[in-house]
Amino acid sequence: MNPACHQLLRECVGWSQRVSGHRCDPCLFRDATEVLKEQWCHQGMSYSSKLEAGRHAYLNTCSPCVFHGRDCSTQKMVTFDVSGLPCPDMSQAGKRQKRAGPTNSVYIAHGRWTTELETPLLLVECTKELDMGMLEDTHPDHDFYQLFSEPSNVGFCGVARYRTWVIGAHRKRTVSLFDPFMLQDMLTTAFQHNVKAEVQDFLVASTAEIHLEASVRALHRRVPYRVGGEKDLQYLLSPREETCRQKLDAKFLQKYGMLPGEHSSLVYYLGDSAEYCTWSASSQKIPTYRVNAKNALYWLPKQKRWLTAKERLCSMGFPCTNEIAGAMQVPLLGATDIQRAADLCGNSMHFTTCGIMQLIALSCFGPKQSGLGGSESLF
Repeated sequence: MNPACHQLLRECVGWSQRVSGHRCDPCLFRDATEVLKEQWCHQGMSYSSKLEAGRHAYLNTCSPCVFHGRDCSTQKMVTFDVSGLPCPDMSQAGKRQKRAGPTNSVYIAHGRWTTELETPLLLVECTKELDMGMLEDTHPDHDFYQLFSEPSNVGFCGVARYRTWVIGAHRKRTVSLFDPFMLQDMLTTAFQHNVKAEVQDFLVASTAEIHLEASVRALHRRVPYRVGGEKDLQYLLSPREETCRQKLDAKFLQKYGMLPGEHSSLVYYLGDSAEYCTWSASSQKIPTYRVNAKNALYWLPKQKRWLTAKERLCSMGFPCTNEIAGAMQVPLLGATDIQRAADLCGNSMHFTTCGIMQLIALSCFGPKQSGLGGSESLF
């Protein structure tokens, strides 16, 4: 785990405790593969060899905990496991190696741990190209239900983030109560009938916040910051970004016959070459945020500036404004610190989608009661 995430996770735990009203004392372990004894796998092993080694490796009973500064037990009984398992090997950028890629050890270790502890319910998030065969290989005691979702399914029509969410129900400990596919369809219909947040709805940054972020970028790029309320921030683009912006402007004008500044929902991703046309022109959605999203710019031609870190968080469903937090009836998730907000967004799950998928999993599956032939209670 990236050490830069440790403080963010600690803060998220605190926020969750304020939401629930319950205190807890969670552990944070550095590496999922460390739940198995050391040297259970090594570089160069094939997937099948790793899988076999993982099945026969002993589980560690404890591991160094970042939160407590000591070895803590890894044998905690978990009722509901929500995991974002590695996606690089599933993507085109990772050459679609899937089970042959280096991150297969995380799937193997996660599967061995949840199988050994007989975790009743799993929810796994990944890119839509997830290798389901590997997930089934590594989690042999769970039945899987693969759902697909994008933010527009929960009312966030102005941002792209298509993902798969896989529910895993333990065969011995879990019983099905309702069809998760049907429930997802019902919820999607309700959301799309009542909510439609578009790109312009995410532009929540104040003038002060916009200029604070602009001044920080000017400092980093050693460009004199123009005081006095300069609204056009093109002068803060790097030469490569400016070239990309100009080429995308020309392509948009040629293709759609209108000036980019006249399109209220137009967003350019300036982290790619202009040849890829990574923009919202055709989909009306902010292009999918990347791992390097905290450094790359999402340019707004109409506003002549980029999306701030706070606005990216807003598009990802985080309660980072008083209005959103109030509507959700949860504490405000602070986003004034630019770097913190950018780190929090990064390559995160969509906040609202994640909550809805957990709701679906917990509503559709319950604990199997021995001798009762089923269960009517939820976890």
